Amino acid sequence: MPEEEKIEETVETEEEISEEAPEEEEAGEEIAYGVGTPMVIEPFMEPFEAAVESVRRRAQLIARNQKLDSGFTAGAPLGVAVGILFALILVLLPLL
Repeated sequence: MPEEEKIEETVETEEEISEEAPEEEEAGEEIAYGVGTPMVIEPFMEPFEAAVESVRRRAQLIARNQKLDSGFTAGAPLGVAVGILFALILVLLPLL
């Protein structure tokens, strides 16, 4: 007899499930895709922004240093020539 009770219990639960299933089918006849999907609004970008700003600042400092060095290097031959000429004038002027 206990087996018959188990069978009756499973039959009752199947009937309950089958009663609920048509309601779900009726409510969702047409499935709308892409509605209500979670989307990322604003990711936490603070560490990345700080790293980018640090790299940008270093790049600007390196660029400024290279510009100063290239300007000095470009003007060095003319400066050396003017310096030698000025030194010769200062040394040779008293001799004349």
